[in-house]
Amino acid sequence: MIGSQRFATIVTCIDGRIQRPLEEWAIRHLDVDYLDTITEPGPAAVLTATGESHLTAVLAKVAVSQRAHGSGTLVIVGHADCAGNPVSADEHRDQLRRSVARLARRLPDTRILAVHADQCGERCWDPELVAEVSPTAVGPDLVF
Repeated sequence: MIGSQRFATIVTCIDGRIQRPLEEWAIRHLDVDYLDTITEPGPAAVLTATGESHLTAVLAKVAVSQRAHGSGTLVIVGHADCAGNPVSADEHRDQLRRSVARLARRLPDTRILAVHADQCGERCWDPELVAEVSPTAVGPDLVF
């Protein structure tokens, strides 16, 4: 947090179609003023299946957001029609759940959410909460 400004961190796809709708959703649902945005093509696959060096690189970016802006919430995003991760919506949701579990072990003091956005027409994205882990829970308390 910088002064009274509240931040969350989001790891999302490079796909520009989802940037603004996700920012609006996050600001509305997370009660924050700003998002620090980290982009990866197909982030759910990246966070689920990549080796430790790539995961460490993403987590280093998350650490900058946490240190500089006091972000205590991390949102991982998957979406329909993803060119970087062309799998079914069900597979996206599974990857998102596994991403949250993997990150919870590395970020025990961070609230982590995973959302999946289905496309419903031009500029119409309705993110669905897929998983959440709270730092106040005893062990990773995943909500599905």
